[in-house]
Amino acid sequence: MKGKENPLNDLEGREWLYWTDTLYITDYPPDATYLLRKAHGAIKPPQVMAEIVRFFTKKGELVLDPFAGVGGTLLGAALVERPSLGFEIDPRWVAVYRQIQREFVVQEGEFKRREEAPKGRPIDGVMQLGDCLEHLKGMPDESVAAVITDPPYGIHHGPRGFKQETNFNMGLCSPEGDLGRLADWDKFFDKLQEVGQEIYRVLWAGRYLVMIMGDRYWQGEYLPLGFMAAQTMRKVGFKLKGIKIWSNRATRRPLKPYAVKNVFVPNITHQNILILRKE
Repeated sequence: MKGKENPLNDLEGREWLYWTDTLYITDYPPDATYLLRKAHGAIKPPQVMAEIVRFFTKKGELVLDPFAGVGGTLLGAALVERPSLGFEIDPRWVAVYRQIQREFVVQEGEFKRREEAPKGRPIDGVMQLGDCLEHLKGMPDESVAAVITDPPYGIHHGPRGFKQETNFNMGLCSPEGDLGRLADWDKFFDKLQEVGQEIYRVLWAGRYLVMIMGDRYWQGEYLPLGFMAAQTMRKVGFKLKGIKIWSNRATRRPLKPYAVKNVFVPNITHQNILILRKE
């Protein structure tokens, strides 16, 4: 790409080429903020989020995460010096992110406690409490350079599987407003499409929505949630440009003996990084 203007990011050609590999195996150990973030139960390494942010934006461009959780995308954006905005419906996770902002800074590409790095950069991503759909409706058209998010998809898991990620039975927000608490998959994808319409509106033309979503094994059948989410966003107008299969070795779940010597049941150790473009 030498001599050719790069309208998307600040990467060199070799870095660009590496990131087009559809197999994305990382090995990031827990970072300094992990002990605060782990209460959420569905966190992503900020270093992974930083790599995604770095590919889909230039320095200084605004990144939005409408399902921000404890702020993994915002932390990733801080590592690569991008401004960021996140929406989160659960006040517990907003409080965790703001605690991280108070206690940590960025220095030499990693998070350090303020007292250990007095010259570090502050974590300045903005987290807003509330329903992302309402926040999105208040944003101007084509006002963000990239939307990078990990929607909650704990449908049917109840308190045994996703009690930390979602507000299940805690009364912190209405079931209608929380994507992770909807009654069934049809309602989930209807709500996701509604949010997707607003994401499409606020995103710059020619830019990307990146969604991280795992698959599920449900009632004896593999449920390809990544594919289903991509199809939902295609209804909104996005074009599916690719999928990266991601697994982080350092935090991967151990294999479990599902139906050994009986039938095939997959150990789902990967997540899908869905790459969609507004054209």
